[in-house]
Amino acid sequence: MYPFRLVIVAVSIFLMCCSAQRAFAIDNGVVKTDFPDAAVLGMGTADTGDANRPSAVDFNPAGITQIVGPSISAGLTFLQPDIKYTSSSGNSVNMNKDNYFFPNVYVTMPIIKDKLFVGIGENSDYGAGNDWASNSPANFTRYSTTSDSFVNQDYMIVGAYKINDQWSIGVGAIDDQSKFEHSEQVNQTPDGSILYKADDNAWGFTVAALFKLNDMNQFGIDYKSPIEHRYDGTLYMNGLNPGSLGSPPFFNGTSFSTEAIQKFTLPQSVTLGYTLKPTSKWKINFDLGWTDWSQYKQQTVYYPNVTNGNQLFALGLNNPQPRDWTSVWSEALGAEYSVTDKFRVRAGYSHHQTPIPGINFDTEFPDSDSNAYSGGFGYDITKNLTLDVAYAGVFYVSRSIVNSVGSAFAAIGEPYTMSGKYQEFVSIGEVTLTYKF
Repeated sequence: MYPFRLVIVAVSIFLMCCSAQRAFAIDNGVVKTDFPDAAVLGMGTADTGDANRPSAVDFNPAGITQIVGPSISAGLTFLQPDIKYTSSSGNSVNMNKDNYFFPNVYVTMPIIKDKLFVGIGENSDYGAGNDWASNSPANFTRYSTTSDSFVNQDYMIVGAYKINDQWSIGVGAIDDQSKFEHSEQVNQTPDGSILYKADDNAWGFTVAALFKLNDMNQFGIDYKSPIEHRYDGTLYMNGLNPGSLGSPPFFNGTSFSTEAIQKFTLPQSVTLGYTLKPTSKWKINFDLGWTDWSQYKQQTVYYPNVTNGNQLFALGLNNPQPRDWTSVWSEALGAEYSVTDKFRVRAGYSHHQTPIPGINFDTEFPDSDSNAYSGGFGYDITKNLTLDVAYAGVFYVSRSIVNSVGSAFAAIGEPYTMSGKYQEFVSIGEVTLTYKF
């Protein structure tokens, strides 16, 4: 039996990281994030067939059967988005370039030697957001989105069983704690403001397997279930002008608030992984992922406490919004070379499709297909302590949008459009420390 103090250390680090996560947000204009630790990021996020680090709690729980003793992994990720919009007339707006930091942590431990293993972890698999607010008083997106934030914190507990030297299986529960915040302007003279804040807590599960064909070839598969959220929050309206043509006196004053409910389902996903070890120094990983966004047909906000017909009419403008997202594929390829027994270098590439069709594209999710290139290294500081460092540059394919989404936010007779060219680049840096007892 392992010393009780090791359990205390593991749980303490886990809880400390969970608390720290509340201070951070992912705000990068995308929906799905894939960087559970620096070693995985350095290899292009391809890890499902390898899964021999504590972050396997997230990528493939069956892989924790490869970790002999108790282990703790803690990391910090830096993220900086850069999004530019150019209108058809050539005018451009840059989204605020903010820096964001958020932690992750994983703890694994054998319960029955060489047979039964458990793990806990905290990470953010999904996140989105934008900050268009202060670019210009006449911001092109102000009646759709001035700023928004979609923050998810996943707390995982998993178990894995080693059937034999070839097969391992894993299962786990995912507690997804999610917060949503959205701001926009009211089209009147002068503009008013709308803020919608909501949160929810929902559960999902994961099922995984690992198959070791021989010392050179290994395969993995991981399935994550849908997670159905019902966001319950409050809609705040301020600075209303009852005398403005664009704002009829529906709300009996300059401010209004009411309960607002929105449903949103995080998608089910399947990832297949393959690891090739042609020599003792080389390792090559490949992942193929499928994410099912096809259930996201529209975005609807409900106001259960509003009974006034005029207020329902005003709140119902552009509600629901059509989405019609699609299922998408992703691919990741990574390589690691052991320069010495203590030092390893890594490089990787990944490609993600966007689920968002051009006809329903708007500035709340200015997403497009992306290509990410990454590199990094791992160094064994001591026999038990390892440092991993990685950087990735994510290049989003420039997207020229021509649709009528913007007109839904404009007052009668006032031209308004979000059509134009969108360009995005995201910098990601990550540092991870892993200690094996």
